[in-house]
Amino acid sequence: MTIIAAAAADAIATGVVVRRHVPVMGTVASFHVYDDVDEQQALAGITAAAAELERLEQMFSTFRPSSEISRVHAGSLSLLDCSPEVIDVLDACTWLEHASAGAFSIRRDHRHDHRIDPAGFVKGWATERASAHFLRQGLQHWSIGVGGDMLMHGQPGDAPHWTVGIADPHRPGKLITMLTVKSGAVATSGIAERGRHVWTASGEAANTFASLTVVGPSLCWADAFATAAFALGESGLDWVAKFDDYRAFAVTHEGELINTI
Repeated sequence: MTIIAAAAADAIATGVVVRRHVPVMGTVASFHVYDDVDEQQALAGITAAAAELERLEQMFSTFRPSSEISRVHAGSLSLLDCSPEVIDVLDACTWLEHASAGAFSIRRDHRHDHRIDPAGFVKGWATERASAHFLRQGLQHWSIGVGGDMLMHGQPGDAPHWTVGIADPHRPGKLITMLTVKSGAVATSGIAERGRHVWTASGEAANTFASLTVVGPSLCWADAFATAAFALGESGLDWVAKFDDYRAFAVTHEGELINTI
């Protein structure tokens, strides 16, 4: 299942050195670098990060017949012969399915055809892998947003922390709240952009909340936890709270904020 944040939330800060927007994974990746470095150094990190996202999309896309996931579906590639990245992702998804009592699953969608689709995990995981190229370039103060989910490192210019706006799922273009975050990640699952596209363990469209946001140190897990918690419904917030350093809040269909913060 594909996870889309309630809106393309972005960190609000001043003093950005380089900013770029790149289409990838059916959405847009936004790169912001705040380091006081030569522009070419920042661009080298952005170029490498964007290339990594594209490489992983070629590996995991269910829309590209040449991807490893598509070839597994077609029967032309055995899981045993997949790249180590594919095996790692599928192993992580298997753990997450067990940990969430089936609320997170890569084998369930609205067609009930049981084709594997790890998109609900891959976006955050791939973004973290891409961010490693920033660190290799010596960049310490930056943010990467993919499809509305945010990964932040260091600090934005002179500001002591990042300020991230979370969209109101009921009012397009409006914010439901603002979060202040130090280095870490923010990920949202909800109905705003794609309607009801997250499914419960019983096969019904998740409908308890309008959106659910998870904040934590890893975008890989914040993204996956947001998907699972949204599918879990009322118990999802307490489920996220079991994981150290992760917190969650949800927006009800009436516009009320419920949180574990």
